[in-house]
Amino acid sequence: MDEDLWSILIALENNTRREMLKTLANYNSYGLELSRMIGVSQQAINKQLEILEKLGLICTDGSIPSTMGPPRKVYRSMGFSTIIIDYSKNFMKIKKMDIDYGDENIEGNNSDLVNKLNNLNGEIDKIDRERNLLSSKKDAIIGMLKERASGFDNFYRKVIYGYLETMDISIVAHNMGIPEELVKGIVDKFLQG
Repeated sequence: MDEDLWSILIALENNTRREMLKTLANYNSYGLELSRMIGVSQQAINKQLEILEKLGLICTDGSIPSTMGPPRKVYRSMGFSTIIIDYSKNFMKIKKMDIDYGDENIEGNNSDLVNKLNNLNGEIDKIDRERNLLSSKKDAIIGMLKERASGFDNFYRKVIYGYLETMDISIVAHNMGIPEELVKGIVDKFLQG
């Protein structure tokens, strides 16, 4: 799994960081303001800001003057992605796709834009339902194949399961630290069975 994805998952495991990311997705802010909005101490917010900045999910975006001391650092979110997590009986897959902000020419009055947003939400929900159905079928097929691999020893099963997860002999060989020819031989034997 790539480091960017791990960074996002680490950030999302903490409720305060999730709230901060949601807030910073809407507008830039500084520590004290985030503390007041989220209802967490400024010390805790500052600690989480440091973590989010190290993870590359936020960055400083200048500063604003303060009547109570030094200027306040303003933060903004960055690195927007879609993350899909499949966690089923027979497989687990986590996938990150960066959001492509192309040259979308979106026009219309507020009512038109709300209608467009509602339609997009409906399309995304439809895709999610279709994806769920496909994932269910995938889970059933992998379950059947795993059952058929139960007659192999643990090492062979690990190779077969790795192949079913990635569908790539070279990735399995790399992940297990074994020659590709060995993986190919095991997979071929399984496929002939």
